[in-house]
Amino acid sequence: MIGGQMDRYIAVTILKSAAVVIACLLTLLTMFTLLDEFRDITPGYTKTHALQYVLFSTPRQLYDLMPYGVFIGALVGLGVLASRSELTVLRGAGTSMARLFGAASIPVLILIGVNQVLGELVASAGETAAGSLKLSVQRGDGDGRIVSSAWYREGPLITNVGGFDDNGELIGIRQYEFQDGRMTRSRRADRARYVGDGGYWLLENVAETRIDAQGSSVHQYTEMPWRIHANPELLSAKALFDPSKLSFADLRFQIDYMTREGLDPTRYEVSFWSKALQPLAVLGLVLVALAFVTGPLREAGLGARLGAGIAVGLAFKYLVDVFGPMSVVFSIPSWLAMMVPVAVTWIAGVMLVRRVAS
Repeated sequence: MIGGQMDRYIAVTILKSAAVVIACLLTLLTMFTLLDEFRDITPGYTKTHALQYVLFSTPRQLYDLMPYGVFIGALVGLGVLASRSELTVLRGAGTSMARLFGAASIPVLILIGVNQVLGELVASAGETAAGSLKLSVQRGDGDGRIVSSAWYREGPLITNVGGFDDNGELIGIRQYEFQDGRMTRSRRADRARYVGDGGYWLLENVAETRIDAQGSSVHQYTEMPWRIHANPELLSAKALFDPSKLSFADLRFQIDYMTREGLDPTRYEVSFWSKALQPLAVLGLVLVALAFVTGPLREAGLGARLGAGIAVGLAFKYLVDVFGPMSVVFSIPSWLAMMVPVAVTWIAGVMLVRRVAS
């Protein structure tokens, strides 16, 4: 049964192999990222900034490579068992392929579970810190402010935020309010800060222009409340990040907001479902790995197994990269588009396992 001595042995072997593979991949990726950042060195963006950026972004890199590292690690670990004829002995003793897959799934699910927690708690915070650091240095004005425009719409009010400061406050706010397709008010504010107790934003140094049939008039205010659903998580430097770098909570918030306002949330939905289906995808890849090491790669060396693992991993990544944009272009439901690569992996794995078992 799962949890017996055989299962623990297989699980430990896969965990050790996956740890080595993940460590090697992370080291290589970190080195390449650091070299890439060194090319962007300027008088304002120094080597110290580059090192900080790489340090902050390392958890995100680990999160991104973990599924492929786990797959290749499972392929290598199972390959080690196959090269010692241990899998052959187990198969000869009547152990089914389903039993072997169940034993191999335990360490995989543990690592993927750890990866999901890493992505939610550590990688997201690290990516925010890395992105904010780079934006503040490369797009900053030298006073700790990030100068980069972002747009937000809620109901009839459209807002442009000119930038963010390191305290999470907004700078350079412009607002345009429409009624029946006609602009009725426009505002300019120097800053906006979030009032947590009241759950609203407070605009500072506001100039409001009111437009009606008689003409326009300008009014000045020291402060003006701005009541919207958006919290600092949405109106922050995160608005400038790629959806794939956001956490589940941030993606869910963006999807709900864009759906509520009649905007297209497909890019965020694709990232959401890609993350949600990650455990199922990795298990499908492990099924393929099991079929390989008990079939065509049973007598192969480590190099051949690594090559096969990299090839399968790249093929899966290309499928994901193709079907993601297709959901946008052809209006395919995001969950369905992201399910296709997973289904292809499982179908291929089941077919290969049946061929080996027959």
